Amino acid sequence: MNESEVTDVLRKYLQERILDTSDVEIEPETPLLEWGILNSLTTTRLVGFIREQYGIEIPMEEMVGGNFKDLRSISRLVVRLGGE
Repeated sequence: MNESEVTDVLRKYLQERILDTSDVEIEPETPLLEWGILNSLTTTRLVGFIREQYGIEIPMEEMVGGNFKDLRSISRLVVRLGGE
C-alpha cells in the first residue's frame, strides 16, 4: 500500500460517506479540520473505516490534529502504521 492509493480510497470514502456527494472535490491538501469536514463524529467514522479497510488500529496518541488535518497527513499515518 502506498500513500497515493490510500489517499484515493480515503478521498472516495469522505466524498461518498461523509459529504454524501461527489460534487465536492477534496484534494490531498484540503484542510479537513479547518473546513469542518472532519469533526469528532466524522473522524470517529473515518477511523472505523481505516480499521475495516486496512486492519489498522490508530492509537490514541496518534489521534491529534496534525495527523488528520488533510488527506495527505491521514494517508501518511495509515502507511506508517501499516508498515509497523
